[in-house]
Amino acid sequence: MLYRVNAIPLTIEGFKPYGSIISPGEEVTKLGSNYINANQGTAIKLGQVSQIETTSENKVPNWNLFRCFVQPHLKTQFPPKKTIGHSIIVLEKHPESSQTFIPIGQSSEKVTYLIVVALPNRHTSEGSPLLNTLKAFKCKGNQAVTYGRGVWHAPMIAVGTQEYVDFGVLIYETLDPQKPELDCIEVSYVPNEIIINI
Repeated sequence: MLYRVNAIPLTIEGFKPYGSIISPGEEVTKLGSNYINANQGTAIKLGQVSQIETTSENKVPNWNLFRCFVQPHLKTQFPPKKTIGHSIIVLEKHPESSQTFIPIGQSSEKVTYLIVVALPNRHTSEGSPLLNTLKAFKCKGNQAVTYGRGVWHAPMIAVGTQEYVDFGVLIYETLDPQKPELDCIEVSYVPNEIIINI
């Protein structure tokens, strides 16, 4: 079966079933005059904007660095002049941890990356992806994403005219070579079985 999904702008409410996001523009706009001063009045603090979670035996999270390269067909100004199709050939999930991606040094005005998510089937022991819950989001360079624990997602998709996008990534990992499935499980798809319209 073919699944075709249109990428939409990332919002706090739209992403809520799949985890949480850090979206400064959206958060500050919601505040109005109800904000907390911090750092002797030189900052505004917005608490608990994204939730991290774990069931891992390792209670210390790891910071990783991902350099995600823009694939040739996605190396264009955004929005593109015509619709671009992008094939998803793998979805992955982290059974014991949420995973947060924070883009580094990117513009708050430009779409910098795409994310693709699907909910797990809670009625199966392996929690396979429910492809009828697939969503794709266009993310600006100042928006960070936290995938909820066990939520299926495609590997990060960098877009735009730059060569790559760097991300700081926060995750709990056991790093047990005998049990890699505790940290990451993947499901593969044939090319063009899942198409994201950008």
